[in-house]
Amino acid sequence: MAPLTRRWWFFAVAVLAVASAASLALLSSGKILPSVVRDPIYAFVQPGVTVWWFLLGGPFQTVPSSATGIAFAASANAALWLLLLWLGIATLRAVGRNLARLRS
Repeated sequence: MAPLTRRWWFFAVAVLAVASAASLALLSSGKILPSVVRDPIYAFVQPGVTVWWFLLGGPFQTVPSSATGIAFAASANAALWLLLLWLGIATLRAVGRNLARLRS
């Protein structure tokens, strides 16, 4: 992997982790948010919260409230979104290669 590409992946990991942690902290703060704001945030962090719930959470808990739980869920969320991003890029590259091969 080229150094520039590696930097972009590290940047993506950092942005996703910070955005996930901030979103989870906001959701667990107990502040009443309008559904227009709350629903997209919850949809963004849902993959990480699901992993957290299966491994560390428990019944009747919707989002992590401790610092450790938030950090774990944010890391899991960033990893899952990064995996989805990687799969999307790999799919686009494969389609591009197949189209280039068909044209020649």
